[in-house]
Amino acid sequence: MKILWCWRCQQDMPMLEPAEFRLMIRAREEGMGLVEQERLRRGGSALAPLALEGLAERFRPMLEMYRLLTGFEETNPNAVYHHSTAQFGPPCPQCHKPLRTPQARYCPQCGFGKDDMSADPRPLLLKRPDLFRE
Repeated sequence: MKILWCWRCQQDMPMLEPAEFRLMIRAREEGMGLVEQERLRRGGSALAPLALEGLAERFRPMLEMYRLLTGFEETNPNAVYHHSTAQFGPPCPQCHKPLRTPQARYCPQCGFGKDDMSADPRPLLLKRPDLFRE
């Protein structure tokens, strides 16, 4: 889990790493038994159930797994689908917000990379790999 800027939520949010995201999707498919199994594996204490209504109730296992993995009580099933680190690119070299996608051609926050967009349409990560070395 990583805290990253979410472009849809317009705030820093807990984002799931790929293995965690797959576990959350498995919880949606397999149910609360998997959530309980993971809670026990991690040595966590019992969680008070989320207060969910309507459609969100159908996604309880997925939302409970997200909470177990992140500590964040999300009640909107749609929100957790876009809280995956794999959907974002690396941090912008200028403003440090994550690029919206790994294929982003410029940073929408500060405009980094916009100047040479028409000259080179490749993603910023491919255009300027020297800026993204860790």
